[in-house]
Amino acid sequence: MTRAAARLSEPYDHAVIICQDLDAAVDNWKRLGFTLTPRGYHTLGSQNHCIMLARDYLELLHVTAPTPSRQYYWDAQQRGGGCAATSCKSRDAFATAARLREAGIERSEPIEFSRPVRLDDGSEHAATFRVTAVDGAPGARYFVCEHRTPELLWRPEWMAHANGATAIAAMYLVVPAEQVEAAGQTYARMTEGEMSPLRNGAVRVAIDDAELVVTSAAALAAQTGTAEIVREEPGYAAIRLRTADLAVARAHWRTAGVEARDLGPRDTLIPAHAANGVAMLFTQA
Repeated sequence: MTRAAARLSEPYDHAVIICQDLDAAVDNWKRLGFTLTPRGYHTLGSQNHCIMLARDYLELLHVTAPTPSRQYYWDAQQRGGGCAATSCKSRDAFATAARLREAGIERSEPIEFSRPVRLDDGSEHAATFRVTAVDGAPGARYFVCEHRTPELLWRPEWMAHANGATAIAAMYLVVPAEQVEAAGQTYARMTEGEMSPLRNGAVRVAIDDAELVVTSAAALAAQTGTAEIVREEPGYAAIRLRTADLAVARAHWRTAGVEARDLGPRDTLIPAHAANGVAMLFTQA
């Protein structure tokens, strides 16, 4: 099979990072060297800022009040935040929902929502989305997102970052050791990604040019390359980003007074307590 034939039709989309205080999070992630989109106000009752990368993004999300569609995120927010969900793109949320059902995956019906986006020229437009979610996915919520107006998000003025971030390379999901393989198989079915074994009993699910690493708490250090990332309960422990110039990123962090720990010539760690509850690994592209 050629690489082109093996690529997913629904590639990786974004990670959701829950923030108890969105104003403080904005200041924090700007210090980390990210450009943030203007604040968005969802029709579902949540607010966000996005960090747009070349093909995917990070979403800083805050829930103002619990509602049926936001209850999962509200509960995560009450527990302190962190990375609570991940998603893949969908060209048709209804078709993907049907595929998940046929694969035996219990999921929500697709819902449509929007938020206004103000562009640099002062004009305002509605960014619209359709999502279908799997709340019972191993470790954390998984969902698919159909972007109805991608041109309102992936804009040059929001895609250049002082830390050189260009793409999400990997997500690290912790589950109980005895559930790692089954969880990997579930994610492979949901994403249509290819699962392969890693050392220490972990597995990798290739999702287009990114990967989901499912691991136990005990094997987390072996997968991330550092014992400084620790997570005992199920959920996302770390996100690895590619950067176009790690040396420039390191210089920015020194100037901004950011706590950053170099793990070698090509990797730097931003600890979880400095990034709203999820460790950030930067790798030279």
